[in-house]
Amino acid sequence: MDSSIRQKFNEFSSKEDKLRMDALQTILHITDEKVDWVYEVWDELLQKLDDENSFQRSIAIMVLCNLAKSDDEKRMNTIIDRLLRHTRDEKFITSRQCLQNIWKVAAANPELKETVVTHLEERYMNCVNDKHYNLIRQDILVSLQNISENEIEKKLIDNIQRLLFLENDLKFRKKYEQVLKS
Repeated sequence: MDSSIRQKFNEFSSKEDKLRMDALQTILHITDEKVDWVYEVWDELLQKLDDENSFQRSIAIMVLCNLAKSDDEKRMNTIIDRLLRHTRDEKFITSRQCLQNIWKVAAANPELKETVVTHLEERYMNCVNDKHYNLIRQDILVSLQNISENEIEKKLIDNIQRLLFLENDLKFRKKYEQVLKS
């Protein structure tokens, strides 16, 4: 890992919001592609998953999901449950960020696809009493769609449609359909 990337990881702990956000955007951009330094930051990111600061948890979630494609040792298989727990994080924005990014793990690691899809389907079914459940459901449907686009699979597409039609509120259902079309 070169020093400029290491510096960006160090900036995740900065008290300055702009510096942290810029560092996150840079690292997310870099990790859009496979990287060879995934394990140099792995343990650091795992520590952030349990941080009391929700922004630190969000950083860990988003970066780990992006790094799934670089995880040749399949370490993600041992931490997937820890990561999926954050779909119910105490902070709404952190749980949404997990729901919006977890599909990258399923797309990168076929061994975890069923685990992620099953979890997302269960979360969809059981979130109706959550505050802003419509946004949670929207994020889940988009993640499922992203998984299906990465690996065209009729069964998953059928499951997305089945979940969509479980929504009783027609206004929300229509919004979900619009999001899925985009």
